[in-house]
Amino acid sequence: MSPRASATEALHTSGYRLTMQRQLVWDTLRQSKKHLSAEDILGQIRRQYPRFNLATVYRSLEVLEELGLVKETRIRDRAYYELAEEGIDHYHLVCDQCGSTLHIEGDHMVPVLHHISEEHEFMVSNADLVVHGRCARCQAKASRTR
Repeated sequence: MSPRASATEALHTSGYRLTMQRQLVWDTLRQSKKHLSAEDILGQIRRQYPRFNLATVYRSLEVLEELGLVKETRIRDRAYYELAEEGIDHYHLVCDQCGSTLHIEGDHMVPVLHHISEEHEFMVSNADLVVHGRCARCQAKASRTR
């Protein structure tokens, strides 16, 4: 099933319509190679639709997130959005020096989530891991300046 078909189906099944505004937000996220803030999404949409507003972006994101189509990640107190891909977990390594974000994929968190579920009788619905530190490039730069 194509991403557009899955969005349309999820919206209709839940009683929502795929409005032009939701379609624009969805397409912007789908075409992006990185996480986007609501402001980033607005900036890209405004290139073609200058009157598009931030409140509409947030309303669209809220619906798409509620339906599990979009995932929010908070990095440095700012929300970033991406398509939620079922079965593909990834985590974020954020460099505190240069601000770069590295994505790592895999099931590294499965043992931790299993422990949380079993030992603490906690039903995990979603996990979002953001690890802060210093990237290899910034480490190398720091060691050269010593």
